[in-house]
Amino acid sequence: MRLSLLPSVLIIGSLLYCTVAGAHDAEHDHGNHEEDITALGAHVHGKAVLTLVLEGNEMQLAFQSAAQSIVGFEHKAQSNEEKQEVAAAIAVFSQAEWFSLNADANCELAQADASTDLTELHANTGHADFYANYQLLCQRPARLNELQLSIFSLVPALEQIDVQWIINGKQGASKASLGSSTINFR
Repeated sequence: MRLSLLPSVLIIGSLLYCTVAGAHDAEHDHGNHEEDITALGAHVHGKAVLTLVLEGNEMQLAFQSAAQSIVGFEHKAQSNEEKQEVAAAIAVFSQAEWFSLNADANCELAQADASTDLTELHANTGHADFYANYQLLCQRPARLNELQLSIFSLVPALEQIDVQWIINGKQGASKASLGSSTINFR
């Protein structure tokens, strides 16, 4: 099963990447968790950004978070324990089991990809992020009305996710946390 690339998703993804890359270099907050993530995701510990785009029956999800929030450090993994932490986090994000959509929409995962700057040769003690991208096919996209996030129990350092969505022309944004991990698209 192969998804075609959606023009709007490519544009949004490009804008997201450029904004995150620019904010990544311009802003790095280690101590103030009170600040909100700026539009489309600055590197802020304890927070992440999840963007969901549904066009027709094709869905794209993009997740980005500071590595500190996922594995507890932002330098290249050196010890066996750190290497195992990074590998385990990539495995969790690659399995795409940390989120679910309401069953009525009948969405199936077509592709998942997870990565981190921590595995790059140039990784140092600076900024490092985790990324995950998913493609899904929804048999009944008109019935999509809910996203449930179970990531907070898997990654305790992650305190908040800014969720932004575009669903067949309708758009919105919300914040998710351990105490409020269900996003409604109604």
